Amino acid sequence: MLLLNAHPLGLEVSVFAAQSNDPASQVCGRAVLGSMEDRTDLRRYLSKLDAVTFESEFVDTAKLARCMPQNLHVFPRLEVIEGIQDRLPQKRLLDRYKIPTAPWREVSNKRDLSEVENVFENGFVLKQRRFGYDGYGTFVFKNGKADAKVLLKSNHGFIAEGFVPFKRELAISFVRSVSGAFVTLPLVQSVQVNSRCFSVHGPISHRGIKPLTQQFKKLMDDLDYVGVLAVELFDTGKELLVNELAPRVHNSAHYSIDALTCSQFEYHWRAGLDLPLPRVELKSKGFAMVNLLGEGGRVKLSYKPMGHLHWYGKFENRPGRKLGHITTLDETGKKALERALSWRKDFQL
Repeated sequence: MLLLNAHPLGLEVSVFAAQSNDPASQVCGRAVLGSMEDRTDLRRYLSKLDAVTFESEFVDTAKLARCMPQNLHVFPRLEVIEGIQDRLPQKRLLDRYKIPTAPWREVSNKRDLSEVENVFENGFVLKQRRFGYDGYGTFVFKNGKADAKVLLKSNHGFIAEGFVPFKRELAISFVRSVSGAFVTLPLVQSVQVNSRCFSVHGPISHRGIKPLTQQFKKLMDDLDYVGVLAVELFDTGKELLVNELAPRVHNSAHYSIDALTCSQFEYHWRAGLDLPLPRVELKSKGFAMVNLLGEGGRVKLSYKPMGHLHWYGKFENRPGRKLGHITTLDETGKKALERALSWRKDFQL
């Protein structure tokens, strides 16, 4: 989707991919095959670029830094990605800017785990610090007691978060350009199924979003953050708590391809290349997106004219894998969601 939104801007883009049938390779005439583990492959690829960005924050920033030419424009900066891809410095960053988040503790050993059990007696969530997403590397202990063997499930260390009694989950994306231009995409409500995003709809209003936006603008200015920054939130009914940050375009804003006059992907390119950032404008009063999550069976797509279908071209169908998404527009976000959920029933995944 990044590549597809680069073409109308007249950008010459290439993708570094592991296989020729990767979704990004399928829509890019300049797909370069190689391994992120091979420094020779990386150096050869990076040496031919003017600028580079990422579709995932799960990269070895130290290795990339050693392979990149000195004058290569990177957005977001590797130091910024490194500070967010690890949940421990991410939490410290939020605390430093006094941005509300769930109560948390670092967990590196059995003693840390015992302390967490005493602090979060009503239960806690253990999250591995790196490479955890869509529920991977996340362990829930509702009774506040954990078997120490869980620490063997990751070599990256953990953080523990106390349970947050939230009413709903929300998400928002911020965009900042090289020259400091800043825009905010609409706030949306998200629904998770088995720790994976199932749907979003919006726009949503919340009295706490204005001060939170001001806090993130200062954070992004101070970090010289460039590109899209996605923020997942818990709405407790009294306040907004930040759940996680993602330094990239994000699933919660995929609706923007069809619901906004400028998608999150185009905003990301514009921000990174310091092109003007358009005013955020809705095409409809309400919108919704429903993810097409694999179930491991035979795939049958629906082509009913109920909205927009985006199929990613992934060749492996496994339960819970995001294979595509559908977007619908209507008078309200709730009506758009009802339409999307009705359409979703016509898909076989």
